[in-house]
Order: sequence, then C-alpha cells, then structure tokens
Amino acid sequence: MKTGCRILRILCGLLALLMLTGCSRASVPFTPEQPSVTLGPAEHPYEAPPIGSGLETQTTVNLYLPSRDGTRLLARQQTLTLARGERNARAVLQALFARGGDDYVRALAGPTRLSLYGASPVETSGNVCTINLASSAHALEYDEIYTVGLAAAATLEGISGIRYVNVLINDQAISYDVAGNLPAGSMTARPGEELPLLWEQMSARRTALGGDPSVTPLSATATLYFPTADGTGFLPETRNLTFPGQTPAQMATELLSAMSAGAWYVDGCATMPDINALLLFPPQVSELPEGGRLITLYFPADFRERMTDMGLDTACFTASVVWTLSTFIPSVGAVRIYTGSALMDSLDSGVFGAQAFEEGMIRRRYFREGLRDNAHILLARDGKLVRMRRSVAAADAENPTTMLALMMAGPGGEEQALRVQPVLPQGLDATDILSIGLENGVLLVNLSPRFEREIRRLGGEEERLCCYALVNSLCDAMGTTRVRFFWNGEQKETLAGTVWWDGEFLVNHALDEQGGQGL
Repeated sequence: MKTGCRILRILCGLLALLMLTGCSRASVPFTPEQPSVTLGPAEHPYEAPPIGSGLETQTTVNLYLPSRDGTRLLARQQTLTLARGERNARAVLQALFARGGDDYVRALAGPTRLSLYGASPVETSGNVCTINLASSAHALEYDEIYTVGLAAAATLEGISGIRYVNVLINDQAISYDVAGNLPAGSMTARPGEELPLLWEQMSARRTALGGDPSVTPLSATATLYFPTADGTGFLPETRNLTFPGQTPAQMATELLSAMSAGAWYVDGCATMPDINALLLFPPQVSELPEGGRLITLYFPADFRERMTDMGLDTACFTASVVWTLSTFIPSVGAVRIYTGSALMDSLDSGVFGAQAFEEGMIRRRYFREGLRDNAHILLARDGKLVRMRRSVAAADAENPTTMLALMMAGPGGEEQALRVQPVLPQGLDATDILSIGLENGVLLVNLSPRFEREIRRLGGEEERLCCYALVNSLCDAMGTTRVRFFWNGEQKETLAGTVWWDGEFLVNHALDEQGGQGL
C-alpha cells in the first residue's frame, strides 16, 4: 500500500513540473536553426516497365515421365521461361516431350519423337486441355500412347487449373483397341498409381475378341461443348457418362443426349434443345475416303429457323456438336449435316464469318477461334466491388490487359438493371494500359496520362474503389499480391486526393461485396 502511494506522489510531482515549465508546442519558439522531423521520401526501387515488355518469368515445373521399369510416373523438375497472365500448357508440353531420360526415368515416348499438330495444337479452356499430336504418335503402342496421356495430365495438373486432358492425333480422338471403338475420354492425373494396373483397367473395357460392341457398355469421362449464352462461341464441360454400347453411333446418340441437358457446372452456357428429338434419323456413321469416320446428322428443313427462335447462333451450335463428337469418339474426322434434303455446305455468322465446307465436311479445325473461357472482372455496387462474369477468347482468360479493358467497358444492360456501376473511369480503353511488368513478385503497371486525368476527376470513394478494383483484379489474374502504379512512366503521390498512390498496394478484399458471385 505504501509503495502505491509513493508512486502516486511521484506521478503527481511530474505532472506539476510539466505544468510549471509550460511544455507545449506554442511555448517553444521555432527558429530556422532547429532541425524539423519529417517523413523520408517514398522509396522507388523499380522503374516503369518498358512499353512492349513481356511478363516472362523463370518457373520450376514438375515434368512426369515413366520410370525406367515402366511401373509408374516420376516427377523431374525443370525450370522454364513462362509468361505470366497466359496459359502456358503448350510450352510445358513441349518441354515434357523434349525431356530425355536419366538413371531413373526414360523419355516419354522412347525413340519416337512426339510433336504437336496444327496451328493451335493445345486448346485450354476452364479446367480442360485438349492436346493435338502429330501423326508420329501413331507409331506408339496402345499402352504407350495411354501413358503419354497420363503423363500429360499429371504434368499439366498444376498449370492454370487444368484438371482434364484430351489427346487427339491429327485432329481425331484416339482408339485403344483394334476395332477402333474404345475411347480414353478425358484423362486426369494419377501419378501415384501403377501404370501396368491402369492400363489393365483401361484395356478391360474393350469389346471381347469376336464380341458385339453394341452390347458392351462403357463408362467414361467426356468433354461436352456448349454454345455460350451471348452467342460468341462455345465452352467445355466434363461429365461422367454411361454408354449402352461402344459403336460410334451409340456414342454419338448419348453425347447429343448429354448436350441436350445443358451445362451443369459451367456458367454462361445457352439453353439447349433436345437434339436427338430434332433429328429425323439416328446419327449415321460411315468411312471417310482419306481415313477416319464421318458422322452424318439429319435435321428438319427449318433447323436454322429453330435455332434462331431459341436464341442460338447456328454456327456456335454446330461447332459445339462437331467438337463434342470429334473430341470423344475415336477417328471422327468430319461431321456432315442435312437440313431436310439440303446439305449444309456453308455457314455465315458474326463469330466465324462466312464459311464454306467442301462436300459438306464440317471439320473440327474450322471452329478453333470460337473456343471461349469464363473470366471475372470487378465492377461496383453500393460502394462495394462485385465480381461479374465475362466470356472471353480462351487464350485471353488470364490476360491482365484483357481484364482491365473489360472493366473499362463497364456493366452491360442486364447488370445495370441490378444497380451494377462502372468502377473505372469511362472513356478509357486498352491503349491506356501502356505496359505491365513483373519484378521480384511486384506487378508494375504503367498507365497513360489520360488514365491519370480521369482518376483526378473522381470523388473520394470512387477513387478508392477504382484503386482496389485495379489491384485485386490484376493480382487475381497474375497470381501476385503486390502492385505498383506508374503514370506515363512516373509514380505520383496523389491524384484525386483520397489514395496515396506512391508505393506498393496489397490485395484488399475488404471492399468485396459479400457473396458477390457475379452473373
């Protein structure tokens, strides 16, 4: 008790002393000779990225190769130069195919040199990647090409969210039996399992020698393609399907039936008609003169009018059917469509332009530019950031410039009806993004003088939302957490007066609308 009183008396004495000496800012006159304490200047360890600079970075990836005894897949690390904000599946696959053996693993295809086929040999959208191999892959045995698919699936599993892999040779799905009926379907990564056991399970699904494939059931994972609701292309979705038999006609019927149910998991797909109910006859299968299979579909004479009435783009619907059939059914090289008695030998749409099909042979390669992906951008609603879905070209799904350009375009009519508002100043476009670079994990973004002027016109809350819409969307697209902004090559302290722009920004999801999943 005495100690507490003594401490109290000391504190009171100090307080009295302070009052007597008049310790206040006003009582101490300022003279020029006295040093003043101020904050040091902001550090600028980075320069603005040069215009036209890329976003390449050194990345270590696991390449899966078969062990020397062929029993399992083993990972071998390799450092590759990959571009951030892009799908890098093609570069990774080329490294996998070129990788040689060592004391523990052998080259993926042994002495066979694997290469990719066509102008767009790797198609990636959502969690699906389709690989198109050149004809040299035909030199491999069934179990060897199956191992190639498994190795590709294991290697690509960590690249841009890829989960399913389809393998084609020269634009045609592969058969794993002599009769040409057994498909692998969409393959997934299974690196911890024994390769001989996996192949035994796969080959056990074949029709027995001399048996009837029409009564040999099949369960497999298939990639289905659906027209987008906005009529800009088509999107993939994988689904486990059961087929009553393994003839190509049976597979075609079941695939079309699955498409008719519409997409189950992927957003942004159009409502589908009952395709089999539209057909005048079941799918017909024949042989192509150059090899491979031809599937012929017979629709009513008013087929195109029916598509229009349903709000479907005929070309996007046709592309979805052709890609679905040719990605799963072995050796399908073309699809032919009749509307009534007329052969569909041309299409004209805003997506693919005017197309002519020689002898009505509609091939997979005609529609590659229609492959889309779902991207998400940030807009505003009631002072919060809300995510909205956009259908974009598959190659641009992770491109930061594409994301910002979509945000600059603002909300669509349906979104405006839901009180969604622009979050970036209007009147800007992709030319206002001068350059984007990456250094030491920091995203460096160089924006135009026009962008700067427009931000200076914003109100305080608008500037804050604009800033974190930029930060969060860029970091989400690039897989980073820090951003620095430059304005025509220079950093600025303030623009509209609310945000201190001269430094690094961290992702801040506190401004996200609760539960905002977008449209």
